[in-house]
Amino acid sequence: MLGKLLIFGLAIVAVFIASTSAVAQDSWAQKLVEPQKLDFGVIAAGSESVRVLTIENTTKAVVHIVGATPGCQCVMPGEPSQRVLQPGEKATLEVRMNTRSYKHERHTFLTITFDAPQPDIVRIPVYAYIRTDVVFTPGKIDFGSVEIGTGGEVTCKIAYAGRPDWKILNVKYTNKDLNATLDEIGRNPGLGTVDYELKMTLAPDARPGRIREMITIVTDDAASPNVPLMVEGVVTSDIRLANESVSVGTLKSGEVAKNQFVILGSKPFVVEGVECRKFPDSLKATLNEVESKQQVVKFEFTAPDSPGKFAEEVRVRIKGREETYKFTVSGQIR
Repeated sequence: MLGKLLIFGLAIVAVFIASTSAVAQDSWAQKLVEPQKLDFGVIAAGSESVRVLTIENTTKAVVHIVGATPGCQCVMPGEPSQRVLQPGEKATLEVRMNTRSYKHERHTFLTITFDAPQPDIVRIPVYAYIRTDVVFTPGKIDFGSVEIGTGGEVTCKIAYAGRPDWKILNVKYTNKDLNATLDEIGRNPGLGTVDYELKMTLAPDARPGRIREMITIVTDDAASPNVPLMVEGVVTSDIRLANESVSVGTLKSGEVAKNQFVILGSKPFVVEGVECRKFPDSLKATLNEVESKQQVVKFEFTAPDSPGKFAEEVRVRIKGREETYKFTVSGQIR
């Protein structure tokens, strides 16, 4: 019986591969999408599981993405990060596996539809095995939005039903700002159930930015020892730029434009320096040496002898901080 099931499973995989190959032969859009298949692997029931597709416009025409349609409701695609792609631009598409409503082996497709420069579809094979013997509550470690310097802690319950001697051996992760503590809080050999509590802490000195990591719960299960668990969060800075970009308009070479940008903080601070690396002699800022929660920095931009449009990064240094804060100064030089 097991042999027949194995042959049947291999036949299904062969059909998927053959179908994908047939589409790829005539598809201009197929080569724009990476990866060419989504393998969620073995995941726990109730867990948050996400994969990301990248769509890069390597053509010379404008590409328009209509959307993504799942072949099964077990797959939940999000919206593309952008639908219109100029040549060289990229879009991302997050795809989630519905581990709450579906169980065991899932084989399906995700169809991505394009209507420009001409109609086309890309079919991405999707695979997952949702195991029901391991359940995470909640389905992911979510720190939410955390201000820098405060850190965070989230607890996740891990419930297992099966072998009475089942154990978690380790928790693996790569982010040095994370720390895991695992405790066994219950075991019933008669029922074959085991309960663990996982405490994940985020260091107070974690750098600002988004956290997204798939940590690995390592068990003594010989067949499938590794169970992934999503960790997410955002570390927000206590200092932020109110303007992410500033335009100086259209200038002649040597012409001077005056403008300003605003920096906000939860505590008083001082701006130590402002620099534009490509045009170091063109941007001169007037700095306030008095600490304040709001710094309005006025600057003069002298147009260099470089005709054409420009959008250059400007770095702002804060006294006592290692990290720099960035915005873009843009315009056109005639």
